[in-house]
Amino acid sequence: MGTAKTPRGRLPLSIVAIIIFIFFMIALLYTERFSSSILKFKSCSRRASVAKSTKSTRDDRTTEDDLKDAEVDDRFEFDPNECSVAHGKWVFNSSFKPLYSDRTCPYLDRQFACVKNGRPDSDYRHWEWQPDDCILPRFSPTIALEKLRGKRLMFVGDSLQRNQWESFVCLVEFVIPEDHKSMKRGRSHSVFTAKEYNATIEFYWAPFLVESNSDNPIIGDPKKRILKVDSVSKHSKYWVGVDILAFNTYVWWMSSTKIKALWGSFANGEDGSEELDAAVAYQIGLKTWANWIDSTIQPNKTRVFFTTMSPTHARHK
Repeated sequence: MGTAKTPRGRLPLSIVAIIIFIFFMIALLYTERFSSSILKFKSCSRRASVAKSTKSTRDDRTTEDDLKDAEVDDRFEFDPNECSVAHGKWVFNSSFKPLYSDRTCPYLDRQFACVKNGRPDSDYRHWEWQPDDCILPRFSPTIALEKLRGKRLMFVGDSLQRNQWESFVCLVEFVIPEDHKSMKRGRSHSVFTAKEYNATIEFYWAPFLVESNSDNPIIGDPKKRILKVDSVSKHSKYWVGVDILAFNTYVWWMSSTKIKALWGSFANGEDGSEELDAAVAYQIGLKTWANWIDSTIQPNKTRVFFTTMSPTHARHK
């Protein structure tokens, strides 16, 4: 028999197998080299580097800094149902431009007008609140007024709350035409009206929230002040029917270690009064106010906010 010939145009099976084997080895070597090079690369993820960095104290410090940066980057756009605006911090932002100053807003009292009173620096105007979990949108006067359309907003409390009221008025008033706004000031009750929106932004002076002989006129000596810690009736008639109420009280309670609490009528002077520790009187006064809220306010019609402890604002040298 003759020797079998390989068909023309086809490689022998053994040669094909060798070629496939060579390609397989090349691919295997390339894969191993590629895998090794990947393992040598540093991760681009800050969080990944944080998880693996446990070798030294210096690495730990770097990890903490990187984690803080990553957390800031993780904040999401503001969603009132998801974001807690109560948890955050004040941050300095030099690019932040205030919407008003005491030279542009005509409604600021002189005591709150820092520039007019000669304050030379302006850095205090560039602090903004930054929630931990989200990014607050820039305040919009038009949106705020739309939300207040047909409503009454009232700030109630001491001079700190009056400052908040004036500030809020200044934040929105400049977008309202001159003939569509008005301001009426009273000894206890002041009202800014946005006529086009049928809305009012009001302030009611009640430094203790409960009744006192120092509401109007103010008695400067704390020892001469007498409080009816069980009554808000003189003030509360102004709070009825308001859509949004924002209360505060604290500083005036802590101006003395003792407070004279009256259980009768102011007409009898100090008769029927007793001295209480300021903290005890404060607790009784807050309970009186809270009981009025619970018994009078309808939550589906009126929203109530309370500003808790606030810093003292005294003159220091």
